[in-house]
Amino acid sequence: MDSTKLQEMLDLVSQNINGLMDNQLALTAQVQVLQAALASALLHHPNRPALLRTFQQYMQVSKEAAPQLAARMAGLESGMLALLGQHQA
Repeated sequence: MDSTKLQEMLDLVSQNINGLMDNQLALTAQVQVLQAALASALLHHPNRPALLRTFQQYMQVSKEAAPQLAARMAGLESGMLALLGQHQA
C-alpha cells in the first residue's frame, strides 16, 4: 500500500471517529435535557410512591434485558430513586 492510499484511509478513519464523537456529544446533550425534564415532572407528581414502584419494576426489566448495561444504569437509577423519595445508603 502506497503512502497516498494510506493517508486517504487514515483521513477516512479520522472523519469516522470525529463523526462518532459528534454523535456521542449530541446523545449526551439529549439525555441531559430529558433528565432535567423528567426531574421537573417527578418533583411535582402527586403519587410518587406509586411512581417509585413502577419505576423500580421497569428498572428490573431493563437490567434483565440488558445485563451488560446494568452496572452503568446503577448510578442513574440511584439518582432517580432519590428524586422519587427513596434514599439509598
